[in-house]
Amino acid sequence: MKIKSIFLSAVLATALFSSCSDAYEIDAADEIIDENAITNIADLTTAVTGVYAGIGGQSFIEWSAYFTDECRKPSSNRGQGVQVHTWAINNGTTAPDGYYTGFYVTIARANTVLSRIDGVPAITQEDEDFKEQARAELLAIRAMAHFDLLRFFSTSYDNASALAIPIVDRPIVFETLPRNTVGEVLEFVNNDLAIAYETLSDLSDNSDITRITPLGVQALRARIALYSKNYEQAITFAQEVVSAVPLAANPTQYLDIWTDAGNAEVVFELKRVTGNTQIGRVFRDVNGDVFFNVSNDLFNQFTSTDLRRQVGALIETGSTLDNIRVGKYSGPASNYGLADIKLFRVAEMYLILAEAHALKASPDFVAGEGFINQLRASRRLAPTALPNVSFASQQDAITKILDERRRELAFEGHRFFDLKRFNLGINRLDSDVLLNTFAQTLEPGDYRFTLPIPQSAIFANQNLVQNPQY
Repeated sequence: MKIKSIFLSAVLATALFSSCSDAYEIDAADEIIDENAITNIADLTTAVTGVYAGIGGQSFIEWSAYFTDECRKPSSNRGQGVQVHTWAINNGTTAPDGYYTGFYVTIARANTVLSRIDGVPAITQEDEDFKEQARAELLAIRAMAHFDLLRFFSTSYDNASALAIPIVDRPIVFETLPRNTVGEVLEFVNNDLAIAYETLSDLSDNSDITRITPLGVQALRARIALYSKNYEQAITFAQEVVSAVPLAANPTQYLDIWTDAGNAEVVFELKRVTGNTQIGRVFRDVNGDVFFNVSNDLFNQFTSTDLRRQVGALIETGSTLDNIRVGKYSGPASNYGLADIKLFRVAEMYLILAEAHALKASPDFVAGEGFINQLRASRRLAPTALPNVSFASQQDAITKILDERRRELAFEGHRFFDLKRFNLGINRLDSDVLLNTFAQTLEPGDYRFTLPIPQSAIFANQNLVQNPQY
């Protein structure tokens, strides 16, 4: 079925002009149209693979790194990401257009395949199980894309009446959909995820981290619950993941995460192979030109005995204090920057548990301290490194947890949303803005913490309302 709606035609048109290609750079064989309709299990398998191929991971990493205090722009930057890094954002900025497009393309793909599943004949019980597993995975992917749109384009995550994004729950033709509220979107995604979890719990053994599994669903539900301040649910979902997935047992296991030599701690990742967009090129070109360095401010958050600061993790081999290069996505020497994108790691779940226990209606600081200190203990390179922390108050807990999230989840696409969640601003060091001194401070609550709805989408769909001050 060809996508002909006014709403999605604007979304797809935007893709032609966007630089953020990892979410919609697709092969003709992945397109789901009448000419190659899904008529059997083999077709369904290919179609589901096509949906997975369209999931974007680069958007969070590049936007969060460029926009916040994770990066410093060096003189070798040729203009890459500068508009975002200096907060020169308007309703025509390329990156938000690409993100909006990419997520809705993923949703359109998922909806198209979901609409065809019932018509696919199942010859064996194995075929029937595959159909149901595929349905559940697609529901989870659709929910994740809606939530990610909400994260970028909604002013709030816990105000149920705030404007969010249009819910698209089916293939649509000639429809112009309005923006739903945050409450409506959260209800929609949580319903999809509840169905997905129930089905996958019977059909998946959690072994394939490149596909949505029951644990992957619970990790997503934990993140959603944390953002929406449903702390008891966040604890329930995150605890299930923590109970099943161990932290790295030693430094080698941890460093192997970032070379793709091992998958310790990984709950769900986007597999990247030859021909895929190289995530490492968000920070450095294949010719060696550095687009963005690790900021001095971020580097200074680590001690020398913190495993996370080591070469092969935070920093890249060959870095110097004048040229601290991002190391998490270096990839192989033969194809620089080609690395799997880890969308969910169990380390995030430990931090969710710490935050949820500290901020729930009846705070449990001891439990929250326990989770953050377990994580810190796993990152020690010396017995006295990273001593245990304690929470004196909820505000003290927020400060310490956000500091730990900044270290643990650096360059994984979380910093921007953490600042937005807690209404915090950005204050870059003098040494991090030598080439852009005018972009040193961004006040808390600045309107640019919410991305603009693409003007092209508004032109095509007059039911869409632009975000404030755009």
